[in-house]
Amino acid sequence: MKRLLIAGAILSATACAEAGLTITAVFDGPLTGGIPKGVELYVTADIADLSAYGLGSANNGGGTDGEEFTFPAVSVAAGEYLYVATETDGFAAFFGFAPDYTSGAMSINGDDAIELFHNGVVVDLFGDINVDGSGQPWEYLDGWAARDGALGPSATFDISQWQFSGPNALDDFSDNLAAANSVPVAGASGEPGSEPEPEPAPLQLISAIQGTPDTQGSNRFGDTDVSPLIEQQVQVDAIVVGDFQDGDVDSGRELRGFFLQEESADEDGDPASSEGLFVYDTGFGVDVSLGDRVQVTGTVTQYFGETQLADLSEVVVVASGLLDQVTVADITLPAAATSTAQDGSFQPDLEAYEGMLVRFPGILQVTEQYQLDRFNEIKLVAGERPYQFTQLNTPDSALYQQFQQDLGARRITYDDGLSVQNAAIDQLDGFAPYNEATAVRMGDTVTGLTGVLDYKWAGNSASGATWRVRAHSDGANTFVSTSVRPLAAPGVAGNLSIASLNVLNFFTTLDIGSNTTALGHDPRGADSAEEYQRQLAKTVAAITSLDADLLGLVEIENAFDTVNDGSTAIEVLVSALNTRLGAGVYDYVYPGSSFVGGDAIATALIYKPAVLRIVPGSQPALLDDSVAATLPGFGAHDFEADPVFEGEATNRVPLATSFEHRETLQTFTAVVNHFKSKGPSSLEDEASPNYDVGDGAGFWNARRDTAARALLTWLVSAPTGIDTANTVLLGDLNSYASEDPVQRLLAGGFSSVEPSDAYSYVFDGQIGTLDYILLSAALAPSQAAAATWHINADEADALDYNLDFGRDASWFDPSTPTRNSDHDPLLVGLELALATPAITDLPAALLAEIAEGGIGAAGGPAAQARLGVLQRRLELAASHAEAGRTTAACAVLQQVLKATDGEPAVPDMIAGDEAPLFHLRVQLARESSGC
Repeated sequence: MKRLLIAGAILSATACAEAGLTITAVFDGPLTGGIPKGVELYVTADIADLSAYGLGSANNGGGTDGEEFTFPAVSVAAGEYLYVATETDGFAAFFGFAPDYTSGAMSINGDDAIELFHNGVVVDLFGDINVDGSGQPWEYLDGWAARDGALGPSATFDISQWQFSGPNALDDFSDNLAAANSVPVAGASGEPGSEPEPEPAPLQLISAIQGTPDTQGSNRFGDTDVSPLIEQQVQVDAIVVGDFQDGDVDSGRELRGFFLQEESADEDGDPASSEGLFVYDTGFGVDVSLGDRVQVTGTVTQYFGETQLADLSEVVVVASGLLDQVTVADITLPAAATSTAQDGSFQPDLEAYEGMLVRFPGILQVTEQYQLDRFNEIKLVAGERPYQFTQLNTPDSALYQQFQQDLGARRITYDDGLSVQNAAIDQLDGFAPYNEATAVRMGDTVTGLTGVLDYKWAGNSASGATWRVRAHSDGANTFVSTSVRPLAAPGVAGNLSIASLNVLNFFTTLDIGSNTTALGHDPRGADSAEEYQRQLAKTVAAITSLDADLLGLVEIENAFDTVNDGSTAIEVLVSALNTRLGAGVYDYVYPGSSFVGGDAIATALIYKPAVLRIVPGSQPALLDDSVAATLPGFGAHDFEADPVFEGEATNRVPLATSFEHRETLQTFTAVVNHFKSKGPSSLEDEASPNYDVGDGAGFWNARRDTAARALLTWLVSAPTGIDTANTVLLGDLNSYASEDPVQRLLAGGFSSVEPSDAYSYVFDGQIGTLDYILLSAALAPSQAAAATWHINADEADALDYNLDFGRDASWFDPSTPTRNSDHDPLLVGLELALATPAITDLPAALLAEIAEGGIGAAGGPAAQARLGVLQRRLELAASHAEAGRTTAACAVLQQVLKATDGEPAVPDMIAGDEAPLFHLRVQLARESSGC
């Protein structure tokens, strides 16, 4: 609060004692935007609680708007003047000192009335609240009105009590003192334009400014840690522990101010009060350096929850090189208590260390880097990396809340020294030089994290205000790698390898201008041709290293062109793989239609034709709402009101395909899935069963669970036409391991190839499994090995293909699979045993092969006749087998083997790509029958 020595005649304390406060001047300034705008008030008697008073403006004769601004709960002494304005900078530039308070209620334009309230009742008034002042005798447009020093207050406007400059009196002047008819601040009866000299600000210890929970107050923004000296002008004598002034030689630390901390000898010894303070100098002009002892005079303010010293009037550097006179405060996590950050999350309660130079003496692990590329901030955690609550626990609201609070107590944000977006990551101490080879990974550690502790956002409000540690000097913090970046996929044993891979919205339709996909959706992938090539390179590198025989893909552009012109995302991806690996190494499953559901992204399957083939006579199948409506138990389901696989905020349509393993002739059905994500997707109805109930499962849990139920029911119907007990479920279920959808699938006879402590995704600094490979009970015994390839989830998204917001393109390495997605790929190896086909199934198998074109006659007309002979022999063998004449059946099959073995001794009865496979089928049927 600005205290002024009043010279000359002032308002009569006797006349004003009843009200305690009176309006003495109003003004409408000449600067751009019509500033400064505001009022001057005089304290006629000591006021113990100023919050009993407030102001309101009646604009354009529109009548009262009531009390729009309430003063804070502070005490003021008789003889003080108070200034309330719309803003600070213009006011200070014009008058030479800062206002005591700012409020939008003071947005007056020279024709507006002002009301002063006491306990909600008008006790003083300037102007007529029901009359627009334009053209009235009391108009003060670009001018002022000042009260006669011996009069007031009055709840009725008496124009005779006031003096007026007249409209436009301040035009063309940028300084009140220079104006020909200046605003008579500090009392109408003083000399116009002459402001009394302020009293010297009292010297205060920082601990007194910061206060303790017993002395701190609150404000209208909900802060409960407000300084007991809020809005008071004070002087501080302390050591600079963090130089974050703009415009000095250190361009990596620019927060428009510096941090002060009391010398060890001046600490108050109370662990509840902080010894540090941020000084917001706004380019005051005095350069300070780390270790300087300085004397600073300014006003105590509160900004987004942080106590600051602002509106400076003096900064004096007394001495230098005294950083050793400060005691670094050690903080151990988890903290004993938590508070709430601006985004509503829990954070350690570190109010007692605000503004201080601090050190975390233990080991902290990197647990989140999502905002690294935008705000240069990461999350660190004491103890083990946290799992998602529902990864290991059944959803529960009370336990989830406690889990989050416990996690908040041991987590801290580490930030650079800037409050801007998209700065070079090298600016974050300990992260330079930054590129893919040197980048810090999740789980890497720092011991003794050191820096100043402040409470701010990182670049704008999207980052949220929270406790942040900022290195006070270069080299203060060093990060240690705890894992080797796994550039090669883990190998798995077995004769068949299957992988699940999220391809991070791989689209060939670029997100440029008004482009839309074939289904009319906005593209979700690359924003330019350069980004597209970067993404394709990463994806090909990942699939090449996985070397899986079968891959389930999610988040690929939903387009499966029937003309095979090579333009769709799935075709481009397979073509790129085959360009690198060789012609025909991979193929994709055509789902039977141009689109898999109606979403912008789809599920897909690619496979190695040399290892697998789609079972002859089968067809890929899709589970959409029209199919789900025909399933047992879904007849009463209202798919229009509660869609499952089609429409907004639904699960993606699953794709099922039955494959035959060429080496063993085993058949299995693979289903790739992508369930609904956990975000709200505009759901606002709290009564909906899909609403987030705060138990850890997020939004849309019921819809994901319905998808799991439909999937199990659908598989019973053998949707591909192949009735097999061997089933593998792949993809992103958007459910952690203990949530309903996963538990339903497990209860339905499936088992996960991953251990309970697995993870494939990081969200909000917590790890868990959203991606799965689940094996049916019949297939599970064939599992030989499984692995999660941690090439994505543990990496910062700064390393992916995106070039948004001016990202440095040099960080990217197209030759590696690093951060090809935000989900880790999963890989399982199966050791399939030789199949035991029945002799009775051989005639139909031959006909199916002929229908598919895999087998034909070996030569001309005579060969066609021999193909007929072969069919009759198979039917004869089947007849013998059905009648129990095994020896006879075996004899016939021996003849068939000689006629299908490709040897010249006996001319083959069949030809074609699948002839060797059919020969193997006959051989296995004969052996399994005991021949």
